[in-house]
Amino acid sequence: MRWAAVPLLAALALLAGCGSPDDGPDPDPPARPEAPAARPDPVLPDLGGEAGERLRREVARADRAGMNPAVFAKVGDSNTEYPQNLFGLGCREVDFGANADLRAVVARYRRVRFPELVTFPECEPVNSLSRRSTAAVSGVWTEWLMTPTAELPATGIYPPTDECEPEQTPVECEIGLISPRWVLIMAGTNDALLGLPLGAEYRGHLERLVAGVRELGPVPVLSTLPPMATPAHTGEPGEERIGEANRIIRRVARREGVPLIDLHRALTGPGMVHDGLGPDELHLSVYGGEEQPDVMAGSAVLTPAALRYGANRRNLIWLQVLEKLDQTVGAG
Repeated sequence: MRWAAVPLLAALALLAGCGSPDDGPDPDPPARPEAPAARPDPVLPDLGGEAGERLRREVARADRAGMNPAVFAKVGDSNTEYPQNLFGLGCREVDFGANADLRAVVARYRRVRFPELVTFPECEPVNSLSRRSTAAVSGVWTEWLMTPTAELPATGIYPPTDECEPEQTPVECEIGLISPRWVLIMAGTNDALLGLPLGAEYRGHLERLVAGVRELGPVPVLSTLPPMATPAHTGEPGEERIGEANRIIRRVARREGVPLIDLHRALTGPGMVHDGLGPDELHLSVYGGEEQPDVMAGSAVLTPAALRYGANRRNLIWLQVLEKLDQTVGAG
């Protein structure tokens, strides 16, 4: 709605005709109560009220499409594909620290196995947590995820496995292989890093991705992007680019009714080491360092000391999100 503006001179004339010279000064207008400050997005999705009802409708649709309630899929880039990200939760002993309430969610998402599918050689059995997704690949940008496999050689980046049909996109392929109820999406860091257009173009890619996931059956969940201390290839400060991308992610989540994980907020919170980033200022750090003999074991530690590192904090948050999603729809 556009508000009609009163011309300035007419407004002044109206004010001049109010009251008489003997009335004295106008009393001060009553104080207008201050609007409450906008509450920042919580780290975990807000699933109360209408958001919870909408989620339950989405899950009913996913169930009709034959999606497995004990399976989730990963969609993203190196900050999902690298071994410190989620894998250890599926194939290593987890040190839960004070988070023992999450044992059940780890057991739930370890339960369904995919013996014919691919993971890292040292991370078996294959389950939702340990699966090496065809739609989580180092170096890829958002549009790549929706490009048919036959056309990917032209981009210079291939899926990590040969499990996809030529006509399938990486996202279609992964959903077809594991039939997940949830699809957790964290895509856009390389759009920001490589200097690809953000704005309307990036928003359009995300909207297409969300719509495509829903059309295939699962329920999409979006995450904001981690910090990026390294400059973009255009020379722009990395955090400026990431900030722009995250504003778009939040907007798409609100407009499309998609649960939102605010990972960026968590990683830039008090107590985090270097905003959760490793030495390259791009990838998530891991407790014990990237050079330790077993990075997956280091990433599966959820103690207070470990949760100051990016991959460990992200791993905790993904488990908390899965638990909250399942509890909201009465699963688990």
